[in-house]
Amino acid sequence: MAPGPWPRTNSQTAAVGANAWGGPGLMRPTHLPTAFDRPRTWSELIAFAKRAGESFIGRSHQWVAGETLDEALRAAKQANDRGMEAIVNHLGERLLDRAQVEATTREYLRLLDAMQSSGIRGTVSLKPTQFGLLIDRAYALSQIFPVLDVARAQDRVLWLDMETADTTDDTIWICERLLERHAKVGICLQANLKRTLKDVERLAQVGVRIRLVKGAYKEPSDIAYESRTDIDRAYLSNLEILFARARDFAVASHDPRMIQRALELAKERPARFDFNLLQGVRDPLHTELVSKGHRVAEYISYGPKWLPYFGRRWRDRPRNMLTMARAFVSG
Repeated sequence: MAPGPWPRTNSQTAAVGANAWGGPGLMRPTHLPTAFDRPRTWSELIAFAKRAGESFIGRSHQWVAGETLDEALRAAKQANDRGMEAIVNHLGERLLDRAQVEATTREYLRLLDAMQSSGIRGTVSLKPTQFGLLIDRAYALSQIFPVLDVARAQDRVLWLDMETADTTDDTIWICERLLERHAKVGICLQANLKRTLKDVERLAQVGVRIRLVKGAYKEPSDIAYESRTDIDRAYLSNLEILFARARDFAVASHDPRMIQRALELAKERPARFDFNLLQGVRDPLHTELVSKGHRVAEYISYGPKWLPYFGRRWRDRPRNMLTMARAFVSG
């Protein structure tokens, strides 16, 4: 079955590009290469979307450093050169195959070894489902332990990313077990979840480093705030708790209002914290904060499994796609 009518001819697409993006300099070429010929079936449409996404990633490198370790190291070195630390993540999640999980462990060990030998300032951040959390949490912990031990030997923080709400309890459990073995362990908590205020209070009390984000996963309304107003209010409430009770935490938002409030709280209640910002999102902000003497770490992702990450960045802030589209059409 065909995927439905493709809405515009090449000439129509060019005209739309001119109207939407403000001039001929951003017009889409009227002739597309063979790799982007019009898809005629659902499978061709899916393949087309993947190729287009790969082209976007390849041309802009806006949110992903690349597919290889060398590209990640290059991006981390550039972040260091701009006065920021690097938090490097090898993309992947929800693995159910033990061979893939164990390959992930080896990749993170290779990454930490390369960061050490290259003199990279920063650390790594990993997703527990990438280490087999959906298989068994004890198994996942056993796979993370070797990464933790190297991070500890190198005197680096080990960060855990937070994923969908159904993994929150197990991720916190893993975090607490890791903390028993290394004092520098951090966890990402999502302000959009209604439970997070209590999690922040409890984990801050036991010395866990906390990276506070708004949350990029869509969750049911009974456990998560849905409106921007409610999520912002929750973020600010959690921020107050961090400045009152936490140590060495991270404000991870590109929202100017959240950043401004963090700076205000820092004057009222001096605390050791930094800003964690995504590679490629509001880059001038990164430079501005560094120039004013604030600690900034840039979150850098790499690897071939960029599509789920790319999708969340798109959903989290759709207008970022305009920047990506401009990079694509302008070559």
